[in-house]
Amino acid sequence: PQNAIAYYHRGIAYSAREQYQQAIKDLDEAIRLDPQNAFAFYNRGIAYVALEQYQRAIEDLDQAIKIDPRNPFAYYNRGVAYGKLGKSKKAQLDLQKAMELGYETP
Repeated sequence: PQNAIAYYHRGIAYSAREQYQQAIKDLDEAIRLDPQNAFAFYNRGIAYVALEQYQRAIEDLDQAIKIDPRNPFAYYNRGVAYGKLGKSKKAQLDLQKAMELGYETP
């Protein structure tokens, strides 16, 4: 019950199954146990994007970027969330930063 990595991986598994609420619960616990886990913040942010809770997603992606400012995926997804909220200038800046860091569209 004190293993942040186990909660993190189970949260990822729930996300892969599109069980985002359960994923968020496990990622909450992973973050509680390891508040410097940028990947947990990033993945919880992705779950919030999937649930269309864009402001919450931005908050988590902000934290992921604060911990790991070289993660292009965090910038890209924060840009997507900003775009969904109609904040096109911020979205454009984040998408540009993601590209500068090596993000390539699939």
